Amino acid sequence: MNLPAPLAPATTPPVFARGSAASAVITVGIPAFNRPQFLAEALASLTAAQAEFPWFEVVVSDDGATSDLRQVVEASGVRNLRYYANRRAFGAVDNWNRGLALATTPWVTVLHEDDLIYPWFFATIAPRLQPGVAAVCTRCVQGTTPPTLTAPENLRPPYRYAPLWFLKSSMTPFPGVAVNRLRALELGGFNPRMAGLADYDFWYRLACSGRVEVCPEVAAFYRVNEGQWTDRAWPQMLRASLVLRRRIAREQLPNAPILGRWIARFYTARMARAYARRFKDQPLTLALTRARRLERIAFSRVPSGWVWALLRLLAKRGNEGVKE
Repeated sequence: MNLPAPLAPATTPPVFARGSAASAVITVGIPAFNRPQFLAEALASLTAAQAEFPWFEVVVSDDGATSDLRQVVEASGVRNLRYYANRRAFGAVDNWNRGLALATTPWVTVLHEDDLIYPWFFATIAPRLQPGVAAVCTRCVQGTTPPTLTAPENLRPPYRYAPLWFLKSSMTPFPGVAVNRLRALELGGFNPRMAGLADYDFWYRLACSGRVEVCPEVAAFYRVNEGQWTDRAWPQMLRASLVLRRRIAREQLPNAPILGRWIARFYTARMARAYARRFKDQPLTLALTRARRLERIAFSRVPSGWVWALLRLLAKRGNEGVKE
C-alpha cells in the first residue's frame, strides 16, 4: 500500500479575508466547486453556530474560481473567513487536503459545500478536543434536504471507534469529523489514490494513530443527491472497499486471517446488495457481479448485528486473544 507523503502547511495568501483566527481553535475547510446555492447553505449553518461557539475560522478553497462563489463568501455572515480561488484545479481529494494545509488552528474539520452543521456542533465536540485524541466526530443525518432538529439538552459520553470496527464501515459518511491538524499532516491527509474511499481510508489511518471518539449526538447533515461521487464510481468503490477491508483485516486480525477475510467479504457483500438495490435501473457491472459472488461464502446470511457484536467483542478482548 503506497501511503501518501506528509502534507506541508500552505502559505498561499487568500484573495479575500476578514476577521482573525487568533483566538480560533478549529478551522472549517470547505472545498468548493461551482455550487453557490449549496455553499450559501453551508456558510449559513456556520454563521448560526457562531452564537454558541465563535472560536473557529472558515477557509474556502474554490476549485471552480467563479465570481458567484466569491460573492456568496463575501455575503455570508461568517466572521473569521479566508477565500482562495485556486489558479489550477486541485481535484476533489486534493482540495479536501487544502483545508488541512491552509488551517492555522490545532483542529480541522472538512465540510463539503453541499453538507452543513447544526448550531450545536462545535459545542458538542469542543470538550473532547484533547491531547492524544486523533479525531472527534458527531453522528450525522442524511437526506436530500436538512431536517429541522432540536439541540440536545445534555451531552452523552462519547465512545471510542476502534480500528477493528472499520472492517464494517467508517464511523461517519463524512461531515462532522474534527481531526488533529498536525497528526493529519503527518499522515498525509486524504489519499487521492483511494478516490471515493479516501475518507474511509483516512479515518482508519487516524484511528490507528490515536483515539477516535464518536459523540452520540447528531450535529451534522450529509446531503444525498444525484450526481454524487458514489453515483458515478460505485463499481470502482465496490472493488476498492474489498481491498481496503482485506488490508484492515490483515492489520487488525493478524492471528486470525481466515476470520478477517470472511468478515471483509461479508460486509462487502452487504455493500454490493445495497448498491444493487440503489442502482437497480443501471446496467449490471462486472464489479457488482463479482461482489455478489461473495454471498456464496459460508454463513453469508447471518444477521449483520451478530457480526457487528463479534467485532465489538474482538476489539474489547484485543487481537492477541484471537487465534485460529
